[in-house]
Amino acid sequence: MKNALILHGTDFDKKQKQHLNNWFPWLKNELGNFLKDFNFNEETIVIGHSSGGAMVFGLLHKLLPEKKINLAISVAGFYHDEGWHCEGLFSEPWDWEKIKKQTNKILVISSDNDPYIKPEQTQYLAKNADVEPIIFPNAGHLSLGAGERFRQFPELLELIKTNA
Repeated sequence: MKNALILHGTDFDKKQKQHLNNWFPWLKNELGNFLKDFNFNEETIVIGHSSGGAMVFGLLHKLLPEKKINLAISVAGFYHDEGWHCEGLFSEPWDWEKIKKQTNKILVISSDNDPYIKPEQTQYLAKNADVEPIIFPNAGHLSLGAGERFRQFPELLELIKTNA
């Protein structure tokens, strides 16, 4: 793996700056340094959480055909806004056939008790990506809101190592 891009979700509580405390900084350190001029290529891994999980699919939809990536991971992602003011993520319908061609593999990860993302959202993403969703039991939104265990996310790192 030469490069990875982590797309964090909407910061619902701007005072707490939760995106700075979740597993993102930990995973960034585990995966190595990031590049300013990002080069999408066959070794790229894109990981998104929450609205970032939606952005993974939007990015693949917009990616130039010659810029195929290795692995796309949507963690607690969604495909339509449910009052979160993220409508801009869905300004045009996603071309799922193109999305699937832009990456070697897609992982859709969710929890069975996410307070924000309904199971239908996960099932829709997984079905259209032609994958089985990976469901973590009792893991909330897979963020610090579900507890200190999500200051790190070693299960995600293992999935990356196994699938990259």
